[in-house]
Amino acid sequence: MAIDDLEGTARRGSHFAAPGDAARHRFAAAEHRARAPRPDETAVFLAAARGERAASPKGLEDVADASARDAAGSSVLSSNRPDETSVFLAAAASRRFLSTTDPGSTSVFLAAAGQGGRVAPGDPLPQVKLPDLDDDIDEEWLFSRAADERDALASFENFMSEPDETVDGDAVDAVGATPEHDDDMLEAAEKSSNMVSMLVIISRITGFFRTAVQAWAMGAAMLASCYTIANQLPNMLYELVVGGMLITAFLPVYVKVRDKVGREGAGEYASNLLSILTVIMLVITVVSFVFAAPIVWTQSAGAADGFDSDLAVWFFRWFSVEIVLYALSSVFSGVLNAEREYVASNAAPILNNIIVILSFAGYGLLSHVNSGLAMMILAVGNPLGVLAQVLVQIPSLGRHGVHLSLRMNLADPALRETISIGLPTLFITLVGYPTLAVLSSCAMQVTSSGAAALYYSRVWYVLPYSIFAVPISVTMFTELSHYFAQGDMASFKQGFSRGLSKIVFTTIPFSMFLILFARCLINILASGKFDAESVEITTVCLAGLAVGLVFNCVFVYLQKACSAMLSMKFFALAVVISAVAEIVFCFVFVPSMGIAAVGLSQTVYYVLADAVVLVRLRGQLGGLGMRSVLSAAARGLVFGTLGTLVGWGILQGLTMSVGPLEGAMRGLMFAVVAGLPAVLVTFGLAYALGKSDAPFFDSIFDKLFGRRAAAV
Repeated sequence: MAIDDLEGTARRGSHFAAPGDAARHRFAAAEHRARAPRPDETAVFLAAARGERAASPKGLEDVADASARDAAGSSVLSSNRPDETSVFLAAAASRRFLSTTDPGSTSVFLAAAGQGGRVAPGDPLPQVKLPDLDDDIDEEWLFSRAADERDALASFENFMSEPDETVDGDAVDAVGATPEHDDDMLEAAEKSSNMVSMLVIISRITGFFRTAVQAWAMGAAMLASCYTIANQLPNMLYELVVGGMLITAFLPVYVKVRDKVGREGAGEYASNLLSILTVIMLVITVVSFVFAAPIVWTQSAGAADGFDSDLAVWFFRWFSVEIVLYALSSVFSGVLNAEREYVASNAAPILNNIIVILSFAGYGLLSHVNSGLAMMILAVGNPLGVLAQVLVQIPSLGRHGVHLSLRMNLADPALRETISIGLPTLFITLVGYPTLAVLSSCAMQVTSSGAAALYYSRVWYVLPYSIFAVPISVTMFTELSHYFAQGDMASFKQGFSRGLSKIVFTTIPFSMFLILFARCLINILASGKFDAESVEITTVCLAGLAVGLVFNCVFVYLQKACSAMLSMKFFALAVVISAVAEIVFCFVFVPSMGIAAVGLSQTVYYVLADAVVLVRLRGQLGGLGMRSVLSAAARGLVFGTLGTLVGWGILQGLTMSVGPLEGAMRGLMFAVVAGLPAVLVTFGLAYALGKSDAPFFDSIFDKLFGRRAAAV
């Protein structure tokens, strides 16, 4: 399904009764019986106004009493009333809309859908005495008359109360989603995740060049560590204050507000939140600029000799403006994702990377000619990239009818709900801040370039995570939030299991690939700028991180699921337990294992957190479909092992025929020649056998070889 289609689906019905209303659920069920392929509220408007009924999947059929239909339509729709009001009245005049008490707009819809779906072709419609249609129709008379004659609606009420074999009322959401429609939504989310994956690939390619140019310009020396620490701090401070809370709580609350009061109300909520955040982040930016030295110290305490903390402080003062920009970017991205618009928010980092690449290139070219100008280019390039990331998302907001403005309302109930949901996430961020500081300090105790080694290894580590896991998590976050807002827990659990299965199946093989090809990948980044010790340290760090790749991906997905459920307290508790275990692991094993322990400590963290959260979710929701998840994990392990063995054999052959792995070009050749067959064997064989749960690779194979369903 195209992005425009998804967005259009989200728009429908935003002005009706609040989701969860029993009447709206009944309307959804009635409309499902009445029309195919998908209920459409606009069609109900038009059919009611024309006096037509949706009794056939081939389209709308004429009603028996055409004269009454035409008279009603011409009288009411020709009036000067607003469109929707005219439609209501025309519908009431040509049908008869009854309610037990005070018929309202929802009653009109229910009766229109119910009669339209219940009356068989050729059956006469119930008639009601109407006023002279040449006169203005009195709305109060119409509704009181309808209430008095509710006996004529007995067949409709029986219809609404009787069970249906194909539609489970509990599984119908507020916009008429059925189990079949849930599958369509999940399939659409899968397609969206594939599109996001493509954008992420482009972003990661530019990100790789960004890192490669940084390595070419600065190497793995002290300058790179100073720049890396200063570059990480603005995002860290933003997340420390509100970032994690915002990312976690904003989207599900926005979806809830939009479903209740429409896009305009949701836009007011987003504007209010954005205005408040901007003020807070401006204050944090000023504080960071003034107290830059002690803030940098928190990330470099215990650094080996040779680290220039003054240089890191200088960089950080330039980068501190990014704190505000990150807040703006997060709100914009959250709104676009809630509207199922994933293009702009995922394309924005590409522009950011390009600008920063140019700054690195400028430094490398000018550092030996004009060192002062070269350093200034480094300092300015990074915040300019983040600014571009913010600005490029604004046009997409307007296209989706979202208009943000400056407004502040501290009494907004949605704001209070955001804070109540997000506070546990803020606590998680507070826990993560000292944990990351411990990791950086432990890495730099091994070597003064430890922070740079950890950074460069993460470039490859996050690549499969970003391309294959994040798109699934992002798109499913929107759908899971939607299901939970509607109280449709059956679809929630189905979507949860389906997304988790795809993540584990895809990322387990890549965990093996990262370990196997770690040296090749680091040699590509080194580009002759790393000495042998730096290559070795970074390679070991990457292999250690790779062990926990799948658990990291699962962790992020579980966080999205808990956020969609508007409940983060237990997740925060799991994070605290895991963080303590990770810090203890570092202190105990870094002295003996070196930087490998830093990478492995992440595995300890994610394994423990995943286990605790999954046990909690299962106790809270019941079965989570974990059999299918474990099956996907087992298949990923088997096919991943086969692919890894193929890659290992090719590497051995290349080493014997070409020589040892040295230099960037040979690293690239080894990675491509051995890596591509490993990937093809893993996912191609799974696809051919019908055992694949990797949507990204499945979509590629479908296009190359035709869909499996057609082949079968």
